[in-house]
Amino acid sequence: SGVLWAYIIGSLVNVAAELQIQRGLHRTRNDEVNEMIGHFNKRDPALDDSCERGIYNTEIFPKRLKKYIHAQKISGKLTSMVEIGRLYPVMESLSPEMQRVSSFMLVREHLERVPYLSSRFLSMEERSLVAKECIGFDFPAGEVIHISEDGGSIGRGICIILRGTALAMHGKVGNFSERRKRYSIVTAGHTFGVSDVLLEDEHARSKGQIGVITFSRVLFIPRKSVLAALERNQNAWKQCARWKYLLAAMYSSRIESRLTETQPKNG
Repeated sequence: SGVLWAYIIGSLVNVAAELQIQRGLHRTRNDEVNEMIGHFNKRDPALDDSCERGIYNTEIFPKRLKKYIHAQKISGKLTSMVEIGRLYPVMESLSPEMQRVSSFMLVREHLERVPYLSSRFLSMEERSLVAKECIGFDFPAGEVIHISEDGGSIGRGICIILRGTALAMHGKVGNFSERRKRYSIVTAGHTFGVSDVLLEDEHARSKGQIGVITFSRVLFIPRKSVLAALERNQNAWKQCARWKYLLAAMYSSRIESRLTETQPKNG
């Protein structure tokens, strides 16, 4: 029994030490963000009062920063964007093959949510190549994730919601009423862009956006990784992905037709 108590006490000491380290890291992060906020210019002379009420507001944005740092503390994660292979420091000491396999072990459950990247069509080696390219993102409430090749976006790819709640929309619409009709709620376990990622850039549905409602964690599979996997495995394309492509292309054509109809006619 003495050995058991020694083990329990040792475990509690280790837990307390780890918590102390996490608190220290959080305090350091708070100090760093406070120092950065202290160097913010109080006002941009190029912005008028209406713009100052937006995301560039010098009073609102610092509060968002602090909330985001606090949310990261609660979630136990101190980075907002990281390749899956670099989530754990030990990965750096592994061989390239071990890094790839470890990445696969971490995300294979999530890859099953994408039919043409699942075990039904791809081998473990093929899925491990996709897994190594996956990126993890943390997004604060109120942020809008733009999925396109335009500047300021995360690029084109598939988003798998691991945590949180958001509003997702296919395509790009300026009209509020039309945008409201096309938004859908996505929560943990949902995917976004599984079909759209296969479309060429000129299609209306090749772009999309996700409006984050609560602090969210997203697994992002870049488009180049998806296309490379389908190039390596033609069976996955022929039996699954191409049908999703055709369906998305038809939806995209309908959207483009509606946009054309709503545009004002000259003369």
